[in-house]
Amino acid sequence: MKFMKIFVISVFFMLVSPFSSYSMVEEDLLVRALTATNVQIESFDVADWSVINRDFMEFSDMKKIAENVFRIFQTIDEKFTMTQESDNMYRVVILESLLYDGNYVRIVVQTVKLPEEFEKEPQTYLAISVTGSDVRKLKDMKQKVAWAVTSSGGQSRITTCLAGAIYGKLNRIEQDKIARRILEELKIKEVEKMEDLEMQNFIGYSPLIPDSLEIMGKKYNVNIAVRDSDQDDKTYIWLGVPVLSIEY
Repeated sequence: MKFMKIFVISVFFMLVSPFSSYSMVEEDLLVRALTATNVQIESFDVADWSVINRDFMEFSDMKKIAENVFRIFQTIDEKFTMTQESDNMYRVVILESLLYDGNYVRIVVQTVKLPEEFEKEPQTYLAISVTGSDVRKLKDMKQKVAWAVTSSGGQSRITTCLAGAIYGKLNRIEQDKIARRILEELKIKEVEKMEDLEMQNFIGYSPLIPDSLEIMGKKYNVNIAVRDSDQDDKTYIWLGVPVLSIEY
């Protein structure tokens, strides 16, 4: 199941994403967009992935890649855990570590034999995510993630997410106002909104952010989600560039 989730996400981005690196987006812009609405930022997440070769790799070589990537983030002598799984069509190595600076790193090296109907060679993917609570470290983490991917032979496709909260359970109208204010800060004029009983979701294009996804002829580079919580009397806001790549 883990393999299929990672694989489906990877194929989706290969099909719809003629975009370049997001790693150099101005972090201050995103932070300012949230704090202008009195949102208290609680965490950040930086994720990146890429095809790094066209081989069906052995576990020993996959582990070397994961360990080399980890050294980019290692600050002193942090330990890590490594797991692996496989069948006749794929192998995956997952390395995870909590760094001394409080950031959490997850590195996935996955090699697959694609079904015959794809008519493609085997492929090996590298996926990296870093999660932390100190947004002052965001820029450094984005640079390290981008370097980890490119130095491994891949093309950086960074997604950035800031997660924050406002105390109190806001109603739908108040939630909409918060999201619209963030969109205004990012100079987004055309917005598409999706909602269900629990969540409001907004996507749009900001001219202040240099890169974008193009889907069905339209450009997007900002994704906002808003929902309240019955458990802790908060309203949560997520701001993703170009999309939200975490569970929310």
